[in-house]
Amino acid sequence: MKFIITIDTEGDNQWDHGRALTVENLKFIPRFQELCNSYQIKPTYLVTSEVCEDPFAKEILTDYIVREKAEIGAHLHSWTTPPFLDKEGYRYNDSNHAFASELTTDLLTEKIKNLTNQIEISFGKRPTSFRSGRYGFNEAVARVLTENSYLVDSSVTPYVSWKLNRGLPTGKGGPDFIDNPPLPYMYNFTNGSLLEIPVTILPTKFPLNRNDSIARYYFRNVDHSLFLRLLRKIFFYNQPLWLRPYLSTDINTFDELINEAIRIKLPYIVMMFHSSELMPGCSIYRTDKDSIEKLYDLLEELFKLLHKKNIVSVSLTEAAKGFKI
Repeated sequence: MKFIITIDTEGDNQWDHGRALTVENLKFIPRFQELCNSYQIKPTYLVTSEVCEDPFAKEILTDYIVREKAEIGAHLHSWTTPPFLDKEGYRYNDSNHAFASELTTDLLTEKIKNLTNQIEISFGKRPTSFRSGRYGFNEAVARVLTENSYLVDSSVTPYVSWKLNRGLPTGKGGPDFIDNPPLPYMYNFTNGSLLEIPVTILPTKFPLNRNDSIARYYFRNVDHSLFLRLLRKIFFYNQPLWLRPYLSTDINTFDELINEAIRIKLPYIVMMFHSSELMPGCSIYRTDKDSIEKLYDLLEELFKLLHKKNIVSVSLTEAAKGFKI
C-alpha cells in the first residue's frame, strides 16, 4: 500500500460564495512542503485557475516540480475557470458554485481545456491528475479528461452523497457516490482510459466494515430513519472515516483507518485537504494559529506512523503509472 497526499490548491475561504477572489493562503505552502520533504512525502497540488495567475505560486510550485518534490495537477472550479456565461450559476466568481457534473459537455470541455493550458503555461508541466471542485464528477467528466490526456482522477468520495448540496440554481445537486467502491477502478473509452483513485473514506466499525450491503444501506438511509440515527449517535457517530485532518481527528483515528485500508487491501490511501487550511482563519476548518499548529502536529504524527508501517509516498500520476489491475 502507498500513500498519496493531495492538496486542493485554491483561493481563500472558498466556502464564502461570491466573495472577492484572493490567494493569500498560498504563502503558507512552503512550511507544509518543508515538512513533507523531511519525511520524503511527495504532495500532489491540484491547482485552480486563480492559482495559475499568481506569481508566488508560479515560483514555488515550479521549483517543487523541477526538483521532483511535488506534482502539479488540475482542480476545476467551474466558477473561476473560463469561459463564463452571462446567467446565474455560470458567471465568473458566481455565488452559485456549479458542479462540473452539471455542465453541458461543450462548456465542460472548454473549461477543462482552458485550465489544462493555464497550468502548462504557468508551471511548465502539462497536468495528468485531476480533482473536480466540490467532487462534481461523473462519467461525462471522465470522458473529457481522457480526451485531454489525463491519466488519473481523485474526485470520488465512497459512501458519501452530495445530492442535497446545491450547485446550479436549476440543477439537481451534486453526485451520489454511496455505491462507488473505495478501490481504484478504470473508466474505459474508445479514445483511452482514466484511472479513478477515490479519496480514502471507509467504514471502520462492525458490521459496516464487514458487510458492504449493510454499509451502503446504512449510509443511504441514516438521515431518514429514527432507528438508524440512534445507532449513529451511539455507535457510528464518526462513520465513515475520512483520511483528512479535521480538527477533531487524532492519530488514533488515522491508525484505525489505515489498518482498515490494509485489511481490505487498498493499494493506495488518499488524503485530501485544502491549501486554505494551512493559513489561520482562511478556512472553516482552521480558524486560528493554534489550530494550525495542531494540524502540523497531526501531520507529523501521521508521517511517522506511515514510516513505521513502511508505507511510502507517491504522487497521483506516479500511482496511475504504476497501477496494475
